[in-house]
Amino acid sequence: MFPKDKGFRLITLQEAMSVFGISRATIDRWRRSKQLPTIKIGKEVFFDPDELQMWIKSHSVCGAAADRPESAPAESLTVSIGYQSGTAHMWSPLIMKELGFFEEELRKQFPHRPIKVLWHNAENGLELVEGLISGLIQIASLGDYPIRICSSLGKLLPNFQPVLLAFDGKTRNGKGISVVVPSNSIIRKPDDLANVTISTVANSSAGMRLNRLLTSIGAAEQEHPNVIHRSMSESLTDIVDRRVGASAMWEPYLSLLRHWGAGTVLFEEGMYEDYLTGLVAGERWAANNEAIVIAYLKAHVRVHQLMRSEPASAAKRVQASTGIPQTVAWRVLSNVRWDAAVYPRDLNTLQRLEERFPGMAPELYPIRAKTDYLNIALEEMGLPSIEASPQGTEWPREQMY
Repeated sequence: MFPKDKGFRLITLQEAMSVFGISRATIDRWRRSKQLPTIKIGKEVFFDPDELQMWIKSHSVCGAAADRPESAPAESLTVSIGYQSGTAHMWSPLIMKELGFFEEELRKQFPHRPIKVLWHNAENGLELVEGLISGLIQIASLGDYPIRICSSLGKLLPNFQPVLLAFDGKTRNGKGISVVVPSNSIIRKPDDLANVTISTVANSSAGMRLNRLLTSIGAAEQEHPNVIHRSMSESLTDIVDRRVGASAMWEPYLSLLRHWGAGTVLFEEGMYEDYLTGLVAGERWAANNEAIVIAYLKAHVRVHQLMRSEPASAAKRVQASTGIPQTVAWRVLSNVRWDAAVYPRDLNTLQRLEERFPGMAPELYPIRAKTDYLNIALEEMGLPSIEASPQGTEWPREQMY
């Protein structure tokens, strides 16, 4: 497990982290709670390999690994990531996949283990929620309404305890979700939607906002005879072919229809509360795979840095993966706040989202966010922790992650 030198040798903290495949925070916790033997010289922490080997063997969880012959092959590491290339506010994993950032961070954490990342490109958020529940997906990028659905399902399914790890794309006042009508449509205001066929994705962020809009004009979706549930790509075709009178959509479909001259956006500034997307994982899996979670979050923040500083480069990656014109992708990327931080403003927004489940008051089912992993990732990247940032009702202007 450790290099065998005849002379006295200490190993560094980074070497110990690589051996264990864990983070600095876990080692610090083991030092406090399990008397992990360390040697401190000034501010630096070192380990005696012999003492560390004995400590590993004394703990049953690690004993089998410690006794394994050095020639035995390392166990392969497989992790499944769920994302939606058709949702612009979740383009982070798409770009991450293109650039290999996650695999790169995993190799830093697990330098001696074969690594395989499975990328699952889903049609919608509910598909990913099902994957999380079944265990087929470990980390999923979800929109705000599917995140709320996850929270409620966690109260119904004892073995499914989801946690919000970080946010992804954010826009104020729901910008990035709106209602689109075919070009040259006579529809100009909400009341005009009362008697037309409207398409949207069921149980989605767009569908939730459409329902709220229809309720405001006295025609809730469940009572509206002409609301049809279609995928976003199908809704796009329906607008282009004028098969529906309107569609509740999200980016990049809004921008694509404008780019083609095929649709008109009714609410340029968006609809209702901030539009948020984020990363969700099962709490038990995350606790048992801390190093993987932190590796993903480090890759996540790196992608955000690229999207903010080099949107044209990020747009090129989006075009290569989806075929969306680079100019359209660049425009969309530039209008999104790419910020992983979890602020009270964001949690309050999620909490206010309408619940569809009868008898489930939203205030009784709060969003469970666990930001420890993100702060560890930020610390390892040399970035300030979220706690050091303003925690008021507004998003900080100076710092984004």
